[in-house]
Amino acid sequence: MHLSGAMNMNFNISVTGVPGTGKSTLCNLLASSGYEVIDLNKFSIKVGCTQNDEVDLDCLIQWIRSDMGKILDSHYSHLLPSFAVILMECSPEVLEKRLMERGYNRKKITENMDCLMSDCIWYECTENYPRNRILRLNTDDNKESKNLVDAVNFIRKMEMKHNGT
Repeated sequence: MHLSGAMNMNFNISVTGVPGTGKSTLCNLLASSGYEVIDLNKFSIKVGCTQNDEVDLDCLIQWIRSDMGKILDSHYSHLLPSFAVILMECSPEVLEKRLMERGYNRKKITENMDCLMSDCIWYECTENYPRNRILRLNTDDNKESKNLVDAVNFIRKMEMKHNGT
């Protein structure tokens, strides 16, 4: 499936969620559809905003503000300047299975499951964005093409909202 992406966005969209919820899968599909995606974990290292595995958000914000129009991919992307957020979620059982398959240790799996079950990223999103600028996508069933269509439709809707149309 190929959906033509809006390559001239003048605002950022954050794709966020705990590890294992499908952020990178969706972002790869969005990139294939013409959107410019930034993997913030790699980007923060490249521009010198990471020290001792800690991302300096203030440093990263300066870089992000200087170049808008991107899809921001990271579990902390909702904390950066964006117009809207796509929050990737799945059930705790699915998350546990995915993280085990990735080789995460029990402590990391538990931390991420606790974050998912307490809706901590959702609450952080609602503190920074109006609810009508947050799209929640469930990835339990791995229907990537449906999530891509929903994400592109949401981005287009946000583009109209941002442009006042």
